[in-house]
Amino acid sequence: NRLILKDIILEMGYMPILTENGMQALKFMDHCVPQLIILDVAMPKMDGYEFTKVLRESQNTLPILMVSAKHLPKDAR
Repeated sequence: NRLILKDIILEMGYMPILTENGMQALKFMDHCVPQLIILDVAMPKMDGYEFTKVLRESQNTLPILMVSAKHLPKDAR
């Protein structure tokens, strides 16, 4: 999914920055501010929900687009 989204974003003229997990993304944001965050619910080391919680607790209001392949009612939070 990450690579497909990267290609779509590149075609739209934007410069996507990919990270391997939520922890890496938070470190990246220490020195760079993206315009939009696209993340998956199921990420290693820190899932999308935890990433969003940490980001919002730091008063960061960047827009977040969360994607997921999960679709069962038991997956909802």
